[in-house]
Amino acid sequence: MVTTMVVDNNPVKLLASLGLTEYEARAYTALITAQPASAYGLAKRAGMPTSKIYQTLAQLEEKGLAIPMAGEKERGRKFAACDPDEYLAAKKQNMAQTAAMLAPLLRDLAPAGEIGHVWPIASSEAVIARARRMLGKATERVLVSLWPEEFENLQKALGSVVERGVKVAVVHFGKPRVSIGATFHHPVERAIYREKGGRGLTLVVDGAEAMMATFMESGQVEGAWSRNRAFVSATEDYIRHDVYITKVTAVMGNQMRRKFGDNYEKLRDVFLAAEEV
Repeated sequence: MVTTMVVDNNPVKLLASLGLTEYEARAYTALITAQPASAYGLAKRAGMPTSKIYQTLAQLEEKGLAIPMAGEKERGRKFAACDPDEYLAAKKQNMAQTAAMLAPLLRDLAPAGEIGHVWPIASSEAVIARARRMLGKATERVLVSLWPEEFENLQKALGSVVERGVKVAVVHFGKPRVSIGATFHHPVERAIYREKGGRGLTLVVDGAEAMMATFMESGQVEGAWSRNRAFVSATEDYIRHDVYITKVTAVMGNQMRRKFGDNYEKLRDVFLAAEEV
């Protein structure tokens, strides 16, 4: 499974996640803070052994991150740092081009007709990141069921989907303050929360891929994503069913509450036969 790597706000670790070695990252960040700098001065500032600094500077020069100052003698030469914005812009462009070329090549490697696996997701960050990627690829329809916390995190992505002309249906647990696409308020969110022990997020894109996740009161997250046809179909039917219920309760709410109870207890009790209601 492809997971979302979480790193702290340490520039050295973040640079390392982009492919620099730890020494390269340490030397580059140190060079940004004090330039121009000699190799010896840079090693001292970066907390590196002097035996490693010359090789590291040569690697940074090769990558275009360190520039030797013109006119300096070889011994005692000073260096300046490449502009960070230029480096990151070039890195972003190169990664986007590589990903675009790699995607169809990797897809072609998969055997035709392979049954899709169901992949677990175990963190809220990974759930939201996966949802944003799914929404970014939507071309036909999006069905999503979610709570205010997740709606806030995905509101911008959902808005972009609507702007692209993709059909969107949202089942919102809790009264929504913003409507995106066709938005439906689920009428018994408190009862559902108690039953599940937390919030839920269910998303289906283009009838081709689906994700389900539960955010528990304990902080634990249990989720799954798949392109498996049975998984996708069952997940989409689940959201569609909730849409049907919200439409019916919006029109016949008072009558249904008299028949099934204030929280529709008798409706949600699947072991209670119709004739027993």
